[in-house]
Amino acid sequence: MYVKGSGSDLATMKAGNFTGLRMEDIRPLFERESMTDEEMVAYLGHCMVDSKHPRASIETLLHAFLPYAHVDHTHPDAIISLCCAHNGKELAQEIFADRFVWVPYVRPGFTLSKMIAEGVLANPNAELVLMEKHGLVTWGDTSEACYAQTIRIISEAEAFIEARVNEETLFGGVKHAPLSSDVRRKIAAEVMPAIRGAVSDVKKMILSFDDEEDVLAFVSGHQSPQLSQIGAACPDHLVHTKVVPLFIDWTPNADDVEGLRSKLVEGIALYKEQYQAYFERNRHEGDVMFEAAPRVILIPGIGMINTGKSWAMSQVSGALYHRAIAVMRGATALGDFVSLSENESYNVEYWPLELYKLTLAPAEAEFSRQVAFITGGAGGIGSATARRLVAEGAHVYWPILIWKERSRSPRKLTSNSATTARMQ
Repeated sequence: MYVKGSGSDLATMKAGNFTGLRMEDIRPLFERESMTDEEMVAYLGHCMVDSKHPRASIETLLHAFLPYAHVDHTHPDAIISLCCAHNGKELAQEIFADRFVWVPYVRPGFTLSKMIAEGVLANPNAELVLMEKHGLVTWGDTSEACYAQTIRIISEAEAFIEARVNEETLFGGVKHAPLSSDVRRKIAAEVMPAIRGAVSDVKKMILSFDDEEDVLAFVSGHQSPQLSQIGAACPDHLVHTKVVPLFIDWTPNADDVEGLRSKLVEGIALYKEQYQAYFERNRHEGDVMFEAAPRVILIPGIGMINTGKSWAMSQVSGALYHRAIAVMRGATALGDFVSLSENESYNVEYWPLELYKLTLAPAEAEFSRQVAFITGGAGGIGSATARRLVAEGAHVYWPILIWKERSRSPRKLTSNSATTARMQ
């Protein structure tokens, strides 16, 4: 059996990012009553067909225990909306009748994998598994059949949800109308230096701004401040978004930038204090706290600002919060949005098997987390400087005023590092 290697990016992975495992060695595990994460990782390491392959995915046994040629595990917005609705199981019966298996929330590993397999084997009509507060499992005799099944199931859930969405009352209805695009971006540009300073007390952070339509709809809602604090929409988001975002209590006003700036600095300081307390309440021996600053900052009338060790990682946090907004939109159309408990969230955010993925990232370079502004970039010295800084991990802002040079030079500036060059 071939499974995704732990930490591999599905968008860029190649054949070498999959891990081959001997099924004849894995199948006997199904007879066990229990197995710790450490035991599972060690055992799977001995089942690999090639020791050079990456460590097998955390959810390897989920795939292995199901008696099908192809098994997919995904996190579609519509499905998670159903799985994060307080009445999700009952609603699933309306959609899928006896074709589904509902599995209560359990952190991935041996126990969850066995629960899923037992549920599927006990239901001859089963076509899918819904994992509470988590996601979807489907299967098929071929990869194409499995994919088609996944799309069909998602489409059924989407149709059910969309029939119940009321745009007028979405997120409790509109409390604050978004400011105009130009004003939003002007205010964001004015407050982001203060944000960067406030979140960079331990390590410098890179920021990105997002005012897409779904973000503006969410930050403008009456109920959004409370909804945003319920918890993560999916366990897989936690490492990148933390449990909750920072939602700023501010009435949109183009003439109150200073008031917004003050609220942001104060809010970030309070968020750090609360994150420290969350860590202390749940920590295990040996745990080392992450940076306490928020990864997602929501501002009524303005949009969303994301933070990360690089521009690319801030974009990951933002992309995942787009998914969270979609899940909350669907779950609240169905009933009440529910999430993991605080302790369940912590045990995913600081889970050693999840943290292992972070160790696979390239080491930070000398100028990682730094932003460089280069003048005279159209010339040979300027372009060489830009290339050198990017090679050393910097984020480069490279304004070139001569049109002909602008169209020529920036296209030659690329980076193979984990950081992202920003070119204007």
